[in-house]
Amino acid sequence: MFVTVENIEFIVEHHNVSDSFMGLILVPLVEKAAEHLTAVDEAWDNQMNFALAHILGATIQTALFNSSLVVIVGWGLDKAMNLNFESFNIIVLILAIIVVGNFLRDQRSNYLEGSLCILIYILIGMYSRIWECFMGLTFHNSDC
Repeated sequence: MFVTVENIEFIVEHHNVSDSFMGLILVPLVEKAAEHLTAVDEAWDNQMNFALAHILGATIQTALFNSSLVVIVGWGLDKAMNLNFESFNIIVLILAIIVVGNFLRDQRSNYLEGSLCILIYILIGMYSRIWECFMGLTFHNSDC
């Protein structure tokens, strides 16, 4: 994981990859690849409770630990690391919670729900790029 973290800046600057795409798409896929494969295998065997425990449990634990750790480390380093999110990030978070909650209500899965989850993931990546260009947040030589 340390090699991945050290190469993020290099990939963003030299391979024309946006910061949002790197943070929302590539890093989570690489970081949780083994858990995703395990969850897909369990869902394939129709063991939805185990699949949900692997994905949602680890994701919630990571989010809760990392958010509090960032605030504490920022406080110790005298950097402003608060939880003041932009409206786009809040909308994406709420959309993800609503979509996952609606798919998990019946504790069953099918190909349509899986493809819709992947479609939402792709849309979040596309809209993050559009939002970055709209807000002028591109820090490297990239065409919007």
